[in-house]
Amino acid sequence: MFIWNRIYKELGISLEGLRKSLMEIAITMSENTRIAKLLYQIFELQKKVDRIYIKTGKIVHELHPLPVSEIADHEKVRDNISRLKSLKSDIHNIEKEINLLREERIKSKLEELTRYMRRGGYTIEEFIVAPNSSAISKTSLELILPEGGIVVAIIHNEKFNLPQDMIKLFEGDRVFVLGTMNTIMESATIFSSSTQLA
Repeated sequence: MFIWNRIYKELGISLEGLRKSLMEIAITMSENTRIAKLLYQIFELQKKVDRIYIKTGKIVHELHPLPVSEIADHEKVRDNISRLKSLKSDIHNIEKEINLLREERIKSKLEELTRYMRRGGYTIEEFIVAPNSSAISKTSLELILPEGGIVVAIIHNEKFNLPQDMIKLFEGDRVFVLGTMNTIMESATIFSSSTQLA
């Protein structure tokens, strides 16, 4: 009887894990489907925008002998410009919705990753390369971090870069380091100003 209870319990745990995994897949697929539908809406709206641009171009071409102010005041031109603004606004709103959906997905994944990192005693810390830092003019691969420290990302010229991109570090660059708390504390000296250390 004990063996059956144990098997039943382990089977229940396995089924619960499977149920959770299937739910995560369903949510991800649902989000991907929503994003795909929104992207298709943008595609359709952009086709309308292109058609209106062509129509407006034809109208302007037909009216070209007139002064520019009269062309701009022409009823069809004004209507088309108004429709273009409305369509562009719709596209912008859909793009914002897509970005929010993507941000929510990324945020939940990052929160999950953070939980696992904390359980393992790890954290990610951001360092800003200070003036006269020993990190200046070095790539992330040239940095000598304390044991266990890993550069996971660099923000250089307001752009995200991976460590293998061989970006040379400059003052103000943001460097994200993964490691234990001790490793992170030791890494701080690499990015701080060398004049502060003297």
